[in-house]
This record gives sequence, structure tokens and C-alpha cells, in this order.
Amino acid sequence: MVLLLLVSLPINIIFHKVKLPSVMGFIVAGVVIGPYGLKLVDDVESVNHLAEIGVILLLFVVGLEFSISRLIKNFIPLLAAGGAQLTFTGLAIYGILSYYGVPQNQSILLSALGAISSTAIVMKMITDRAELETLHGQTCIGILLVQDLAVVPLILMIPLLAGTAEGGSSSVGMAFLISVVAVTALVVVSRLLVPKALSWVARYGSSEHLTLLVILIILGAGLASESLGLSLAMGAFIAGIIISDSEYSHQIFLDILPLRDYFSAIFFISIGMLLNLSIFIESGTLIFTLLAALVVVKIAGAFLSAVVTKNSSRISFVVGLRLAQAGEFSLVLAKIALDEGIFEASQYQIFLIVSTLSMLIAPLLIQGSSKWSLRLFGAGDETAEGPKKSSGSLKDHVIVVGYGHGGQNLSKVLNEIQIPFQIIELDGESVRRALIENFKVLYGDSTRANILVQAGIMRAKAIVFAISDFQATEQGIKLSRKLNPDIHILVRTRFAREVEELTNAGADQVIAEEFETSIEIFSRVLREFKIPSNVIEQQIELVRMEGYGMFRGISLDAENLRKFSTYLTATLTESYQVSGECWANGKTVEALHLKALSGAQLIAVVRGNEVTADPDAAFSVVAGDVLVLFGRHASLVKARKIIEIGDGACEKS
Repeated sequence: MVLLLLVSLPINIIFHKVKLPSVMGFIVAGVVIGPYGLKLVDDVESVNHLAEIGVILLLFVVGLEFSISRLIKNFIPLLAAGGAQLTFTGLAIYGILSYYGVPQNQSILLSALGAISSTAIVMKMITDRAELETLHGQTCIGILLVQDLAVVPLILMIPLLAGTAEGGSSSVGMAFLISVVAVTALVVVSRLLVPKALSWVARYGSSEHLTLLVILIILGAGLASESLGLSLAMGAFIAGIIISDSEYSHQIFLDILPLRDYFSAIFFISIGMLLNLSIFIESGTLIFTLLAALVVVKIAGAFLSAVVTKNSSRISFVVGLRLAQAGEFSLVLAKIALDEGIFEASQYQIFLIVSTLSMLIAPLLIQGSSKWSLRLFGAGDETAEGPKKSSGSLKDHVIVVGYGHGGQNLSKVLNEIQIPFQIIELDGESVRRALIENFKVLYGDSTRANILVQAGIMRAKAIVFAISDFQATEQGIKLSRKLNPDIHILVRTRFAREVEELTNAGADQVIAEEFETSIEIFSRVLREFKIPSNVIEQQIELVRMEGYGMFRGISLDAENLRKFSTYLTATLTESYQVSGECWANGKTVEALHLKALSGAQLIAVVRGNEVTADPDAAFSVVAGDVLVLFGRHASLVKARKIIEIGDGACEKS
């Protein structure tokens, strides 16, 4: 284990420096230290056992970030997309192999193995890039889940192809049906038992006991899954989904994350160990030809499957690029096929090398997928006649891009205060939800000019990007600014590192979720120290004005520091509007005893359009009056309490 970390750590640091994905670094480390490299590690089997733990934990964490309600809601579309991908990719590979005279049993098996993608690599990259909430992320996950379900009937199909099976072809279809039933049963049982177990341990045990229980649940679900004919990883994924709906999910995520990162790194190292460099050198031309064919066919198959399930061309292309590699289950099934005599040893080695190389380049394809898809399908959408005219009549409205949680909340508020708005959404289910609310919604891609024009971009007052896809957000900002230079662009992003890039792209305000939490915390701390609310708001505005520079280690410039200094010295006045429920309602200035009891002085009263400066003792305060108070911070707090609940407030404070 020490050797694995000793070699992989410097390689990964180099990959990080040149901005290449860490997954590639781990695979290269495996090539270097493996039995076909420097031979520093000979016991590959032990490494594989640890690697399996990595896949299990990876799928568990993905399940934690998923939602069972979302899975149930999108089950049919996900099943359709996964089935279409397996069918299109498998038929294409089978056709090519048959054309070149590959035996039928090998053609059938290779078409099935080639259709499977790497759950571990794709899930890892999607999670690291915070794309679980994106449409292409959810589509990829759905297809991968269907592929994992298909592994069970594929295992039964291998003896059939080798001519050693006792059952007929009907057993394969029956196996798939059994696997679906097994998953359903596992979900139902877990949903009944897991929440109760978590609650009991959380109530009577400590945080360490809760972590131990979670590990027990992961292993138990994995073993139950394996006993039902499914993979260990599938059981862990189901356990994660069940726990995701509990109140303990966030803490569990933090506890398991270090273990996941460590063991998943070992998995990717183990993949690199499979690469036989001598065969790679001997059959280089054949291997690169097969690799290119596999990648192209897989991109095309996944692209078509996403298109037929009503995704846009851009999203479909992203899905295609992200699933354009062989899967870890393909390697397992290929080994079974070798033992059954379907493959010869040399054929098996070439399959391993092609599969491993496809996994090696997968992180690069995933990293560039969004950018390349925007260049191909999202660079505007103007025809020769120019952009289409907007079909609506909205003016000075807000365009809301994305109808996820953020978009839904914003839309409800805008609707409540009667500000006109237009939603743009690319997910069919989200469009349906918006229509149920009777909101104006346009199905389309915000990276295309025609969609923005139809949403009334030229006449809109503001546009808000509330989507998780960074590349699409950046492209949408640039396009919006180009179509309407005067529009106010607000963007929600999850990460601080994206603030500067999105601002440079043309956004007027970028709201980073990471920093908004910090702002809420420091504002509450300042309130605890009796700092007036207007001072707090001015400080918050300064932080945002600098693009959260203070939190990113960037000092506020001298100009803004001078401004804040002025704010602090000039904000010793505060206004308070008296309501009918206030104790001060109907009392004279003399009866209030504000200065004597709090130290604050009443310097003016605003009633309607009239201002009474320095009101005398007989002046009566009534509901609706705005009292202008002067004093120190603590004095103003006491004065407010007196106005609200009476002079007894001072005795308590």
C-alpha cells in the first residue's frame, strides 16, 4: 500500500499541475508499477480486492447525492435511454465484427462487452465536477444503471455462447427480469430497515457508532445484492440512495468521503496494471484501430440513445463522449469468457489493452465534452436569415434559465410579486412541472441564440442562470451579453473558483453558494454584537462588490476600505416604524423615557410627508410613525426593545 501511494502521489501532482484529471494519473501510476511496467507490484489480485472496495464506496457516495424520488420519477426515461444505448451500440459493434468475419459467438459477446461503459470513471468525474444535478449527468447515470442491471443476464449468456449452458436463450431474458425484481426487493427492504437503524444508533450511540453502522449497511447491502445475482457495487448504490433521504446523509457523506477517495484511487491504479506494454508495442496498429473504432461507435450509440429520449443534440453529444470507454464489468466478463474458451489468450490480452486505453483517455473526453459540444451545437443558432423573432410580448421581464430548486424558488417569488418572467428549461420533466404551475416556460437550450431570442432577450431587464452546467452557463452569458449588451446578468454557481471566469464572461453578479453561507454566518455574528443592520448590509455589499475577494484571499482595495470606514463612523442613526402592536403606540415622548432608559435620543419623527424634528415631551407617537433614533449600537438595541415591549425591557437586558 505504501508503494502504491509513493508512486501515485508524485504522478498525480504532475497531472494536477498540467490540469489533467487525477483519474488519468492513477491509471498511469498503475502502468508504471504494475507487472508489465517496473514490476514493483506482483500481487495484482490483492490490489484488485482493495479496488473493489473503491468501486463500492464510489457508488455509495453517488447514491447519497442522488434522490430516490428523482429515480422513481425518471425511471421510465432512464430505462429507455439505457436500453437504447445498449441496443444501438451493441448492434453497431456486432455488424462491424460480422463484416470482418469474426465468429458469431465472439461477435455477440464483444458487442455486449463493448456496449458497457465504466461506472467508476464516469461517476467519479461527474461527482468531482459537481454535475449530478445536470441533465447530461442524470442521463449518464441512468444509462450506467441499466448497463449494470444487464451484467447479470450477460454472465448467464457466456456459457450459452460457449455451448456449455444447460438452459436455453430464454434464461437470459429471465435473468434480466430477476435482476430488476431483485433491485426492487432490495430497495423496499432497505427502505424499511435502514432509516430505523440509523435513528436508533444516532439516538443511543455516538458519531463513531453511526459511521460503523453505515459501513455495515454498505457491506450488508453489497452482500445481499451479490446473493441476488447483482454486483456488490449495485447494493452499495441502493444503500446510498436510501440514506440520501435521511437527516444524517450530510454527515455520513463527510465521514465516508476520505475512504472513497483512497480506495477508488486504488481501483484506477489496478486498471493501469492490466496494460501489457509488450503486446501493445507488437500490435500497436491493430490496437489503435480497434480503440478508435470503439470510441467512435460508443459516442454514436450513446448520442442516438439520448436523442431518441428527447435530449438536445448538445446534451446527447456530451453523453456520447462521457460513455465512450469500456467498463470495469467488461473486464470481468471477458475473463469469464476466457475461462469458458470463447477467447484465446492473445485475443483476451488485446481486448484488455484496448479497454484499458479507452479508460485512460476517458477523463480527457469527459473533461472536454461540454466545451466541444458547445462548439458543435451551441454556438448560437442563427440561420442565414438571422435569429428568429420572439413569439412573446413580454417586456422588462426576467429570464430564468433552469427550473431546478433555485429556478423554482425564484419563479415563485417573481410570480408572487407580479414581476413578469420567462423560464428556459432543457429537461422535459422540469418543463412539465413549470406548466403545472401555469408559468411561461420555453423548452430549449440557453446556449442557442434562437432560444434566447424567443425568450425575449432583447427586451428583458435581467437574466438569471440557475443551472449546474458551468460550460453552458459561461456560453449562455456570452451569448446573452452579445444579444443584449444592457441586460443585467445574474449567475448562481456552486464553487468559488468559477466566480472570476463567469464575471469575465460578462456576468454582472455571480452568487457563489460556498461564500453565501459564509456571508450568512458572519452577518449573524455581527448581529450578535449589536451592529446595526444597515452596517451589516453595507459590509455584505462590499464583499460581493469585490467578487468575494476577501474570502478568496484578495484584500479589498483602498477605495472600498475608505468607504467602509465612513460607513462605520456615520451610522449612529437608525429609523424604526411604529406598528399598532408596539408598546410605544399612543405614548408621549415623555412617557417613553428613551434617553434615560437606553441612552438613545429621539431626534425626529416622520409622519406621512411631515417631519417633526426634536419632538417635545408632549408629542404623541402613533402607529405608522417613523422614529429617527441617535445613539451607540447597544443604546439603539435597547431603544428598539422599549418601543416594542415597554420600559421593562431595560431591566431584562
